[in-house]
Formats: sequence, structure tokens, C-alpha cells
Amino acid sequence: MHNKRVLVIGGGTAGMAAALEAADQGLLVFLVEKNRDMGGWAYTYCCKATEKCNKCGTCLVLQLKGHVERHPLITVFCNSHVIGMTGRAGAYTVQIGTEQGEIKLDVAAIILATGFKPFNAALKGEFHYGKHPNVVTALELEQTLRTKGSVVRAFGEVRKIGFIQCVGSRDLALGNNYCSRVCCMYAAKLAKLLRAELPQAEISIFFMDLQTFGKGFDDFIKSCRSDDKIHFIRGIPAKIFSFPYDRLTVRYADSITGEAIEEKFDIIILSSAILPGEDTAKLAEIFGLETDEHGFFAVNPLNPVATNKEAVFVAGTCESPKDIPGSIEQGKAAAGAVVDFLCSTL
Repeated sequence: MHNKRVLVIGGGTAGMAAALEAADQGLLVFLVEKNRDMGGWAYTYCCKATEKCNKCGTCLVLQLKGHVERHPLITVFCNSHVIGMTGRAGAYTVQIGTEQGEIKLDVAAIILATGFKPFNAALKGEFHYGKHPNVVTALELEQTLRTKGSVVRAFGEVRKIGFIQCVGSRDLALGNNYCSRVCCMYAAKLAKLLRAELPQAEISIFFMDLQTFGKGFDDFIKSCRSDDKIHFIRGIPAKIFSFPYDRLTVRYADSITGEAIEEKFDIIILSSAILPGEDTAKLAEIFGLETDEHGFFAVNPLNPVATNKEAVFVAGTCESPKDIPGSIEQGKAAAGAVVDFLCSTL
């Protein structure tokens, strides 16, 4: 029977949340993940708690993964991918390529939660990414702190740290004229975490304007501004130099006076854009879905999980940039939409 079976494509934050919510409602769930394990990018993030929890949401991903792995109504296929789909709403047949060969799953509804692709910071050659070991992305910093537990172990004793925001976001030259939404808050939380380890370090955050999406985030930014070691500088640097300087040298313009300024840093962290996932275009073709002007899956403005295809829903960053709590909520909403659809067809 199709009528209580749902397929979730993507085992990241939103996909796991959707699968767990659907299974808790009594549905039989198949979860397909292209990588060898579930968790997605967020599973590689570090906890950003200092003297208290800073609500980064990383621990929620670990909890979701454990619950999904133990749930009796969820079957997970890792190292697997979608090959094709036939049928209609309530009676879809989806072909899946697995390590054991091709299988067919008969399901009533589908949730796509295929995540995002990080912007390749090397495309912004002026920032020297890939040419100097101490120019890293925020994602790489997260992963390093998670595995090594300390910025000192990774980079040595650093005295001055710079964050550059909107690397690949809000960039008309690249065609990415949207905000990635999470970068300002994650940079601020990482800055707080680095300050906790390096109380004497000076941290500069270069920004266009600060976006504080989410409850309590504005207060968090205010707390960062009150720290005399964290400096917010309006303006994106024009260039980073290493040779012939002894340290990374950032050149930028003072937003008030227009004066050219050079500052030296030990490490530069680039907040890279959230881009549509590598599989988005292919899956859109397989399922007959529309994408928006930026390449993310398009949704109904009146129903932010519904696509143009009946009983095919989306959740998480494959729909638009969002943080961990936002991805979890949209995953649950997509599962709720599946339940509503099934109830309407009984």
C-alpha cells in the first residue's frame, strides 16, 4: 500500500526532522542520503557555547540523528541516489540507486531536503583563499574547531582575527543577489567562541549590513558590540595581501571618510554564500519541479513547503538559506503537509 509510505530525499537537518516527524505520526518512512552517513553540513559544525549556550543548534542535529537511527518506522539508505520517478500523487514509484543495486519504492508522497552547496571562495581571488593557509572559510573553521577543539591547536597563537561577510552573497557580478541569512549571526557566534579561548585577541568583522534573523539575535549582536575586542566595520575589503608582508594585510576603505586603510591579521575567515545544492537542477527535472530565480526549489507563496507538483514537498536550505532551527521547523512542516495530504485522500 502506498497510502502510509513517504520518501524523504536528503539526510541533513531538515530531512532528518521531516523523517522523524512523519514516523512519529505513524507513517513508514524511507530516507535516501547520497553520502555515507546522515547529518549534512550541520553535522560538521562545532558547538559555539561559551559560558552559556549560544543557541547555535548544533546539538539538535546530533539529537535528530540519534532519534532517526533508532526509529522503527524509518529505513535509511545511505550512499544512494534518485534515478527516476513515475506515477501520480498518492501513488509514486521512485527508482533509487543503492550500494546493493537499483530498487523501487512505492510511496504516497515525497519530501526533498537536499541541502545546499557552499560557495567556492576561490572565485573571489582578491581574498587569497587557497593561496594562504590562514585564509579559511567559516565552514572550515567550524570543522577545524569541531575536530581539534581549539583555534590555537589549528593555527597557533593568533592575536588578530578578521571575518569577511557576504563572500559570494549579494554579489551582482556573480549573479547571487540574495542574502544567505545565517552568516552574520554565525560569524558573531564564532567571534564570541574565539574570544572565550583568546581573551586578548582583537576580532574585526567586515560587513555590508548586519542581518539578525531570529528571536534574540539582535540582542546577541548588541552584546558583541559591547565587547571592546570585537569590532564591526562597515565595508567589504578590496583585497588581501600576504607577500611581501609578514602577516595577512587587508586593504579596505573607511565607510565614513573614504580613507584607504591597511590592517594586518593572523587569520582571515570568509563567510561564504549558501548556494543551491549540486543535485537541485537534476532532481527538479526528475520530479518536474520549478526552481526560483536563484536556483532553489520554488514553493507556493501561501504554502512554503508545497511545490508545483502535488504531494511533493520541500524543506531546509534546498528551498532557501536558513539556520538549523529554521531547517528543523520547515522539515516538520513538510511532514505535517504530508499528513494533511494523506488525510485528504482517505
